[in-house]
Amino acid sequence: MNNSKIAYLGPEGTFTHQAALLFFGNDNKFIPVSRIKDVFSAIYSGQANYGVVPAENSTGGVIADTMDLFINTRLKVYDEIKISITQNLLSNIDKSEIKRIYSHPQSFAQCSGYLSSYFPDVELVETNSNTEAAIMAAKDKNGASIGPEMGAEMYSLQVLENEINDNKDNTTRFFIVSNICRNELRSKSVILFSVPNKFGALYYILKIFKDNTCNMTQIASRPAKTKNWDYVFIVEFENLTNEKKNKKMIEKIKRNTDFFDYLGTY
Repeated sequence: MNNSKIAYLGPEGTFTHQAALLFFGNDNKFIPVSRIKDVFSAIYSGQANYGVVPAENSTGGVIADTMDLFINTRLKVYDEIKISITQNLLSNIDKSEIKRIYSHPQSFAQCSGYLSSYFPDVELVETNSNTEAAIMAAKDKNGASIGPEMGAEMYSLQVLENEINDNKDNTTRFFIVSNICRNELRSKSVILFSVPNKFGALYYILKIFKDNTCNMTQIASRPAKTKNWDYVFIVEFENLTNEKKNKKMIEKIKRNTDFFDYLGTY
């Protein structure tokens, strides 16, 4: 994938930036954007061939903004990459002087226990990214930020404490987004669907997976935003080893849904 153009949730130094570099390598053009929806827009407009967006954290769960964009667009999941997330406390002042801590909402969620124990009265200021948090902390004489060590290196901050995330096995997976999906069947697939609002409709879909001895590795729901109390379900599953049987199972699911989109295999 050399010489590709990759949009990612920036700015430089975010965990998404790290994921993009790990997946694609350095011989590509990386385009930082300020919002997840801007990653999708960059692919639609042709500004980028691929995008990298956070999909799910082992502590905080699915990233709602990302899932909503898949529901409302027709972009695909080309692949995934998982990275271990280590949150660190960054500042140039002593801990006792900290009055404000800046970070992304996901980072605050991943460090909620630590913050309530050691900084119960400190103001928590949400930012669009951990890099933005580091920039703001560097400018605030009573500020600190939470984020990767890369932020300390880039914005001349000190690491006051390493690995402050509550769950030490803290992992985020990122989707590689494209306007195409792979033709060859890989180990997993992900689909979106909605079902009629009637008794047993969702059960019937889940039973299709059970009847095919198919393991679902994720199931989540998001408001459809077309009608109150209607939902779109996101299901990731391990593909069956028999490709024809796998295709037949997916077709049966599609026939029994009101809305269906095959996001990709990876």
